[in-house]
Amino acid sequence: MHIVIVTYVYPPEHAPWGVEVAEMAEDFARAGHRVTVVAGWPSHPGGLLYAGWHRSFRHLEHRPEGFDLLRCGHSFGPRKRMFNRLWYYLTFAASSLVNALALGPIDVVVCSSTPIFGPLADWLLAKLKGARLVYDISDLRPEAMATAGIMSAESRSYRVLKALDTWVCRRTDLITTLSENLRRAIAARGVDSSKIRIIPFWLDGRKIQPADRDNPWRRQQGIAPETFVALFAGTIGYVSGAEMLADVAAALAARKDILLLVVGEGPVKDKLQAAAMRLGLSNMRFLPFQPASVLGDMQATADAGIITLLPEAGENSVPSKMLGYLAAGRPVIAGVHETSPTAEALRQGRCGMVVPPQDAPAMAEAIARLADDRRQAARLGRNARQYFLQCFERQGVVRQWQEALTAVVRRGRADNPLSQGMPQTP
Repeated sequence: MHIVIVTYVYPPEHAPWGVEVAEMAEDFARAGHRVTVVAGWPSHPGGLLYAGWHRSFRHLEHRPEGFDLLRCGHSFGPRKRMFNRLWYYLTFAASSLVNALALGPIDVVVCSSTPIFGPLADWLLAKLKGARLVYDISDLRPEAMATAGIMSAESRSYRVLKALDTWVCRRTDLITTLSENLRRAIAARGVDSSKIRIIPFWLDGRKIQPADRDNPWRRQQGIAPETFVALFAGTIGYVSGAEMLADVAAALAARKDILLLVVGEGPVKDKLQAAAMRLGLSNMRFLPFQPASVLGDMQATADAGIITLLPEAGENSVPSKMLGYLAAGRPVIAGVHETSPTAEALRQGRCGMVVPPQDAPAMAEAIARLADDRRQAARLGRNARQYFLQCFERQGVVRQWQEALTAVVRRGRADNPLSQGMPQTP
């Protein structure tokens, strides 16, 4: 079958879903399917085209991994203002639709496009091509935008955007999402729960594995072997609540053996750095996203992984950054509600500690506790790797995706009398 995956993030962008799309496309192609990834030009999260890249409205290349990559034009510019963000969402949606219409027959469209407008464009693409539509929802929009304070849940624009997204949800053939909480939230919109399937994020366990904490990357960064490293790695976004990390570092200022290491980019990073400078923190360090070639050593440098979320933001899914910590065999300290999927995962895997969201003293205490009990940290870390292999390893999760797409395409053919007796692609 011809699988078209529409995504607004893709390598060399560091967003985890972009990496997962590339891996999924590779695995689908290896299984004998024709695969086309429709993506934008690298500009995430800042909104500006990466250095060394030249944009065009359409650029199609055949990747050595066996699938096609179709780059589409869209707007560029800082996306901190609502208008700029929505304009980017709209221009990518329109461009991806126009470009994908030229791809010939399509069996299934996997929508991971820009919020609001992307799903509408992908619904139209599937309709015009007679294809099935799979809507992948990792966070509900515009609800997540309201949680982050980007827009008001009382505004007319919020109600309109939510109505549009709900309209697509009700007309898609399959919805994939990350947790039971998120499945219930989608169903609460009046969407048939039988067509909602939970498929988690994944990570390639061969790329990040448990390794020596005293490694070349750690030495290159000048981090002493005895220093306990609490790592926050990933997008520093609006819903992350990462600004609290400055207060965590301040509470640990007397502990010269503990370092808070923040690796990543995002709209909240500037505020966090400004807070660290204002407080004169010497136990907090910032680095940009790191090359894929050193991610294993970077994760291994950590003695614990840190997750922060705003109180309203952690109820629907497990943050993708947690997978890197688990894959590296490191314990996780999460500032989330006890009822959240993240807390449930840490309890199920017996691989971390949960503190109340945005409670800097409690998180500082948890970090200090693990720094003082390296045996407990090691035990939780072993559990973390085992839990990762059971639930989040690439091979098993991509197999779930293949089964879901195959089933939805077969169901579509069975429902369409005109397809009976027609030759089918593998």
